Amino acid sequence: MDERLIRGHVINRYLSFIKNTWGKDGMEQAIEECGISEIKVDDSIFYSNEIMERILKWISTNHGMDRVKQAGKYTAKNLGLFAYMVRFMSMEAMLHKAEERYRELYKFGDIDIEIHDKKAIARMRDVSGIEENCQGWLGVLEAMLEMTKSKGTVAQIECQVNGDASCIYVVEWQ
Repeated sequence: MDERLIRGHVINRYLSFIKNTWGKDGMEQAIEECGISEIKVDDSIFYSNEIMERILKWISTNHGMDRVKQAGKYTAKNLGLFAYMVRFMSMEAMLHKAEERYRELYKFGDIDIEIHDKKAIARMRDVSGIEENCQGWLGVLEAMLEMTKSKGTVAQIECQVNGDASCIYVVEWQ
């Protein structure tokens, strides 16, 4: 299996969520406990996804799974110019762009999004190695609804971490 790599930009947004939520002391604690104190994460460089998983585990262990979902929302809303541009997109356009954006930020897994009249099925294969990833993706998809000012819901109906062939999320909006 190829190494699972994630762009530093995503890692830094999760660390920013930690700092904004629990302050500088919280961020220093997370960095120390995750074993990444010696790493200066550069937005443009790819790093092992294991770093991201340690950060997600830290959030869930210390603050609960709901905070992992909040971190996913925060990250999606704060991914620079893309997060700004999507405020002017429809939900459909944003979901189409999400597949491309995933490939820019992650060097593993696959996302396929089928869109049908105000409903989307997002199939994510080999994307989540731990259940915290799944919660983060729920937050990301909920953030898409919020950023496009679309009222709707997101539900995970299958989970690869729990033995299904892929993680499947259903997104519905008005």
